[in-house]
Amino acid sequence: MLTVKHKLLIDQVKKHLDGMEDIPPQLENLLTAVNYSYQQFDGDYFLLERTMSISTEEIHEKNSEIKWFRRLSDGNPHPVLRISRDGQLLYFNHASLPLLKLSNADPTQPLSPEWKKLARDGFDHHENRTIELEFSDHFFSITISPVVEQDYVNIYGFDITDRKMAENYLLDHNNILGSLVAGKPFREILDGLSQKAEKHSAGMMSSILLLDKSKKILRYGSAPNLPAEYIKKTSTVFLGPNEGSCGTSAFLKRMIIAEDISLDPRWEKHKEVPLSFGLRACWSTPIFDFEGEVLGTFASYFTRPRRPSLAEMQLIKTSANFAALAIQNYNVQNDLKNYAAELERSNNDLKDFAHIASHDLQEPLRKISIFSDRLKNARSLLSAQHINDLSRMGNAAQRMQALIEDLLQLSQITAKGQPFQKVNLKEIACEVIEDLEARIIETHGNVKQGFLPTVDADPFQMRQLLQNLIGNALKYHKEGLPPAVYLSSQPNESGDWEISVRDNGIGLDEKFSERIFRPLERLHGRSSYEGTGIGLAICKKIVSRHRGKITVKSQLGEGSKFIVTLPKRQPEAS
Repeated sequence: MLTVKHKLLIDQVKKHLDGMEDIPPQLENLLTAVNYSYQQFDGDYFLLERTMSISTEEIHEKNSEIKWFRRLSDGNPHPVLRISRDGQLLYFNHASLPLLKLSNADPTQPLSPEWKKLARDGFDHHENRTIELEFSDHFFSITISPVVEQDYVNIYGFDITDRKMAENYLLDHNNILGSLVAGKPFREILDGLSQKAEKHSAGMMSSILLLDKSKKILRYGSAPNLPAEYIKKTSTVFLGPNEGSCGTSAFLKRMIIAEDISLDPRWEKHKEVPLSFGLRACWSTPIFDFEGEVLGTFASYFTRPRRPSLAEMQLIKTSANFAALAIQNYNVQNDLKNYAAELERSNNDLKDFAHIASHDLQEPLRKISIFSDRLKNARSLLSAQHINDLSRMGNAAQRMQALIEDLLQLSQITAKGQPFQKVNLKEIACEVIEDLEARIIETHGNVKQGFLPTVDADPFQMRQLLQNLIGNALKYHKEGLPPAVYLSSQPNESGDWEISVRDNGIGLDEKFSERIFRPLERLHGRSSYEGTGIGLAICKKIVSRHRGKITVKSQLGEGSKFIVTLPKRQPEAS
């Protein structure tokens, strides 16, 4: 038996013969000659064998890789494509078919220019890159991987529609919040909310119904895409157990899903109207306020019977929550408008009172004083009792006039306040001390001042403020002890000025520290200290107008320290 040791020869024989067992006699001479040639040129043939062996293995390996790639790609749930440099579709897996269809590409036809451009761009970048593409409302993340030596690109796709929809949904609702903050019209906000919900569910037509003040009727707040005639025919929706989707939802305070209006018992009394407009399904969820009370309903209509998916359920609930924010914001704005109108009416009443106080009330008081004085001049005709009565009547009229003037002054602090400007409090204090000179001499008092700042303020009201505080310090002094008053100031931690007026007077129990700033509030009898009890109320109102505060620190019999806190700068200062 001829022994053939060369792999190449063995392979060739095996290829043409089924084994080496029975070699035909006619081939023995051939094999002998070939074997002799191999022995003569063993090195060269060995190199040839080796080269052919390596080539065969590489081909086998490449074929295995291709089979593996196809097997892996065909089982991949995501699109995998291979496109040549000149734009030929070399390979695509089954998951690529929807992507190709959405991009209007036919695998049996030459690719569109868009796909060819993707392939060219892949070669231009020389490295993997990922982009996002939209095809017919579907979003894909596309990774382009160039294989330069083979002159093609592999394209791997991933459907990111759900993620993009979630991002867009979040963006939509951020825009709604922005509209709320910007104070956009209420109807515009509700319509925007309905339209954004519709965008995320194919075929949806939304409506937002609002509960009226009677709490028994729902009325349309928004329905941008429902038929106008349907809205007209259903403009009033009553709450009840069988009042369609919205009326039942608001009544039961839970979501109502009417999968098929024609068969749903809750629509039995009303189904002819929606069915006549081709509306076959309606889902409705209540809109709640922060306390769980119903504000209205958010509804979704469809032209075919169907139930909501989990995503649509979440969409409806979230939309209802945003509608709640919009409705409550609108209600608050309405309340503020009503409050502002009531405040304006109250201010007008106050102006009327000021007019009456300054003219109509004071005129009869002046006449009482005049006639009282005339009667006093006829003393010879009057008894001692009559003269005493006239004196008391005159004093009462004067007190009444002083009270009216103080009340008028209190009412006009805001209405007739001057614009804020730079005010040197030290100069104001000097002017006030000069005006109070007679009282200082009368009480043997002493008023000193330390550093006082310049602030943004109403100069006339600063004069009123310091005059009342210094005047009170001189008035409420201890019997037999001359009053000593000291004015000073210092900045606090917030950067505001604290102006203090300290005295050595009778003091007060600090449990009354809030009460003394109320109008007509007095801690002492009229016989002990004159006054109307409005001075400190005026001080508090002046300080409030200047965005400050006034407090008192005191002990009975140990004097008092009034502290006025004022900002250094006022926003509207000139």
